[in-house]
Amino acid sequence: MSAITDFFQKIQNQILEIQTTINQIKTSWENFQKFWDLFFTLVPWEVLLLLIFSVILLSIFNSVSPKTPKANLTIAILLLSALWIYFWGLFSKEVSYGKVIFASLYILVPVHAFGLCQILYRFGKKLYWNKRRIQPKTWDSALHQLSLDYHQLLGKAHLYHEEIQENRGILRKEIEQMERSIAGIKSLLFQEKQS
Repeated sequence: MSAITDFFQKIQNQILEIQTTINQIKTSWENFQKFWDLFFTLVPWEVLLLLIFSVILLSIFNSVSPKTPKANLTIAILLLSALWIYFWGLFSKEVSYGKVIFASLYILVPVHAFGLCQILYRFGKKLYWNKRRIQPKTWDSALHQLSLDYHQLLGKAHLYHEEIQENRGILRKEIEQMERSIAGIKSLLFQEKQS
């Protein structure tokens, strides 16, 4: 009698294990579906397809020019976007340019964001120092800036003294910076005369 109950107990345990396994598979499938639903709400499928095909083109472009990966990716995405618009126009009456541009920018903006931030930072720094040269706050800062510009001009003039003609542009920029510093000192002098 106990052998029969043990047999049925084993069968019942196996059925419970199978049910648990099925529930775990069902739960993991639901989690998998939720993940992909969330993923495709954040990243549209068009972007994913464009990224996959651009990686294929990028590998070809990088074999030709390996030192310019950002430019290669940009060219690949622009080329694929143009092909996408062309083929979409062949098979459909209306082409959604906004969708293509959005998908392209979704990839290109993060790729070029760091470079754009660096360019903006350099531009802002240049504007700040130019303003500081032209409108210094104190005599000390104005004289210090003039001294720095003077020494930098002399250093570059000595560095390029045998190649002056080839480096006229660099020396001209240094002279212009020194002239701005002199203009800043003049503005401080005129402020003192007025007050």
